[in-house]
Amino acid sequence: MQEYEVNAFLERLGLTEYEAKTLSALFKLREAEAPDISRNAQVPKTRVYDVLDRLTKRSLVIETHGRPKKYMCIEPSKVFGSLIEEKRKELNQLEKEAETLKQSIVTDKGDVQHEKVLKVKDRADFMRILGNEIDSASQSVKCLAPMGKEHTIIKEHLGRARARNVEIKLIGQINEASGKLAKEFTQAGISVRDFEHGMNAYIIDGKKVVLAISDFRQEKPEYHFTIWPDNKPMANALSRYFEHTWEQGKEI
Repeated sequence: MQEYEVNAFLERLGLTEYEAKTLSALFKLREAEAPDISRNAQVPKTRVYDVLDRLTKRSLVIETHGRPKKYMCIEPSKVFGSLIEEKRKELNQLEKEAETLKQSIVTDKGDVQHEKVLKVKDRADFMRILGNEIDSASQSVKCLAPMGKEHTIIKEHLGRARARNVEIKLIGQINEASGKLAKEFTQAGISVRDFEHGMNAYIIDGKKVVLAISDFRQEKPEYHFTIWPDNKPMANALSRYFEHTWEQGKEI
């Protein structure tokens, strides 16, 4: 491995540029005085003592007492292991802080249940948001959808839902372009039927509704849709329409 690659890796593990260069130079020198380390590492003499002091405090470098004072590094495998362990602890702490922040951001559970109207500039963004809503499904997902290439975005979400034994039905107009995707859905255990219904709505667990307000089949500068987290009357009305069109649809 080239020296610059070692330096870059050490920086990725959290060392500064001068710390990485100093440690990398000591890997080769094994033991040396500060001026020699400065010259080999290309770290200014005015900085190398501070750098060596920091590395010593982190137990990555050993200061050998004597005159003149010398420094030696520990085994590279132990250096990498120590730095990786520091990163691991840092990530664990970040996970704990993220969990705390997540809970503090959503403190009022009642607010989550309010309907909302959202706007996106890209149809793919709508599908990504829809995928997150599908991830919450525990019983069923009914899709009244104009099948298009954007649906590849939610394929993974639907697959995870099926793995949780969520019943998934999708009905929409299947053409030559979307035929392959429809077959992939059926192979994943999703029931698909071909029927032109003109809707773009998703009913989740018989109560949550994701409904497009804009015509997503048309190119537009922005698209609007609404999410009702708990609207059983609307979910029931759409479910009745879904069952009506399902009976008329052609099985894939």
